[in-house]
Formats: sequence, structure tokens, C-alpha cells
Amino acid sequence: METGSRDGYFWLTSADYELHDLITFCPQIVVGKYVTITSFDSGSLVPNENEMTAGWQSQGGIAYSPRVESIEQLPHELYDEWYVFKTPQDLGHLYQGNIFETSMAAGQVAAFVNYGPAFSLPSSNAKDLTDLFWLQLGLIRPESFISDGDLLNFVTSDEQLFDSVRAALK
Repeated sequence: METGSRDGYFWLTSADYELHDLITFCPQIVVGKYVTITSFDSGSLVPNENEMTAGWQSQGGIAYSPRVESIEQLPHELYDEWYVFKTPQDLGHLYQGNIFETSMAAGQVAAFVNYGPAFSLPSSNAKDLTDLFWLQLGLIRPESFISDGDLLNFVTSDEQLFDSVRAALK
């Protein structure tokens, strides 16, 4: 596991754990909060009828949860990417195309998890990619960010939450 901090956020990257492990060991990351899903199994989550009845919404390729009461209500696969907020947020639409050919802007969200092993927060091999991620994170300002692809990446502005997660994953 590698850890660090940047721009008021604390981060960790691990090859030993998955999103399911993270929210099972530390449900406080999501319980009582709102989850925005920008990647679900490398694509967009289209809420099913039960999820829609429970309050899930989808627009612009992004799925939005109701207030999370339990981790069981959160759909997840592999190559998932979540932004976690204390209040509901509208992120705009999922960006389609080459993120290196346009400027990051509020209202468009790129899914970084789908870049596979190139997306790793401590990566010096893909500095351009991680710099774009940090730029986007600064525009969105979530409490937490989770991506689960080739690696698990967890980012949060809550230092106490970060310490709990790091201790749980050791």
C-alpha cells in the first residue's frame, strides 16, 4: 500500500484490496452520504427498476444514489469509480473522448479508473494522467473518491476517515 497527500486530500493505493473490502471494513465512508458513480464495470451504471424505486437517478452517463443507509444498496463490480458527498451533487455529464485533447471544466467528468494500471496515484509513469485527475478532483471537491480497477485508489479530505481506512487495510 502506498499513501500520500495532495491539495488537502489524503490518498492510498493498494493492489491487495477491492472496493467491496473498503466499504465492508469502513462503511462510514459512504453510510449517511451520497454516492455518485462515474464508472460501473467500465461503463455507465443504468439503475434497474428496484434501484430507481429506491431513489437512484441517472443523467448524462452518471448515476446518483439516494442517501446511503447501508452498503448493501450500493451496486459495484470491477472498474468502478465513485465520488462521495455529504449532500447531493450534480456533476453534469460523463466526458467521452480523449481527455488529453480538451481542458477540464466543471460539468464534465472523466472516468480515470478505465485507464487501467496507468491510473495509480503514486505513478510517475502517468504523471499527465494523475495531474488531470487532481485537477478534476479540485473542480468537483468530493469528501471522498474511490476507484477500483487494476488497483484500489481511495482519496479523502477527511483525515480522521483516512486514518481509519489506512488502519483497517493494514
